[in-house]
Amino acid sequence: MRLQCPSCHTEGRLECGGSTPVFGPAGATGHLTCRECDTRYEILDGIPQLFVDDHRWRSKQRESDGWESYNAELGQLHFIPTGATPVEFEIPYIDDAHWASIGKNFDLITEGLDFTDKLVLDVGAGRPWAAKHFAMRGARAIAMDVSAHPIISIGRGWAMMGHAGVQFDMFVGDCENLPLAGEQFDYVFISAAMHHTNFLRQLAREMARLLAPGGMVLIANEPTRSAVEDEGELLQAVAQPELRHGITERRPTTVEYLQALKAAGLEVTDLFLGVSAARPENIWASMTQDALLPPRREWLKSGGVSRTLRSLRTRYRNIHAEIELRRALPRGTRGIRSSHAQMMSALYARPDINIRAVKPH
Repeated sequence: MRLQCPSCHTEGRLECGGSTPVFGPAGATGHLTCRECDTRYEILDGIPQLFVDDHRWRSKQRESDGWESYNAELGQLHFIPTGATPVEFEIPYIDDAHWASIGKNFDLITEGLDFTDKLVLDVGAGRPWAAKHFAMRGARAIAMDVSAHPIISIGRGWAMMGHAGVQFDMFVGDCENLPLAGEQFDYVFISAAMHHTNFLRQLAREMARLLAPGGMVLIANEPTRSAVEDEGELLQAVAQPELRHGITERRPTTVEYLQALKAAGLEVTDLFLGVSAARPENIWASMTQDALLPPRREWLKSGGVSRTLRSLRTRYRNIHAEIELRRALPRGTRGIRSSHAQMMSALYARPDINIRAVKPH
């Protein structure tokens, strides 16, 4: 893996001080210095802190602090010995509805792919379960996050590696200014982290920059909002605890995710709804809220002209949203294009989505 200085963006000029290796072992301390711009980066607990502490990092620091305070509020910053295997050694394959869905989507987005000897970056890794599984599949995996907390973030990776008998690298960084040289990764993976940035297109550009030609971005478990909902109102309804702790929360539409990838020069090849939303019996049931589907009858009941106008506005809004989705979704895309019901669900039902996108040769 080739590093570059996140300050001056020069490749191959980061020099490790003393005898400490760049990555690991657990407990190691040291520093890296850029021989080009003389910027120094600390190594704490074997994890390089590869970010520029400027105004761009402030929101990431707030995010890191927010996750710690939020988990403290939930009582999850300490271990409770139970005699059972710690949950982070088993996630996402545990008996829990939330994690079971994540595990199924992870299997869906990685199905049929060979990771043997491939270079894979796990962006926004949290507890680096995905990097661990990529390493178990033979990949050279790297996990990054804004936090190195030893329980709720990548610092827990040391224990996870020891339990699984694998090795992967970890660093703290800014997903919108990654300290990595371009065109070297076979896969860039991100799960439920794209919606934690205010700069979706910049994140997509960074992931595209790192991919070698023919490489693939794998996006899993990303929440969406309906094409006809107000984002601010939705966030107040579903993400108030996170927002209260300073965690960045967004709910892009499916089209906004697709447009960000397209602007980064990536070609979407697959788009799958989250496994729970993709079940036929759940698709239409989740779209019965007022105004999410065009009214089909009673145009001229009580309300007369005003009701008719509301119906027409709703129809126009929905038709416009569907046209936008079809424009953003290449014709050959596997997944939701095979089902009109799933296309409608992607627009109106707030499903989690899973995307594969390729960097053209």
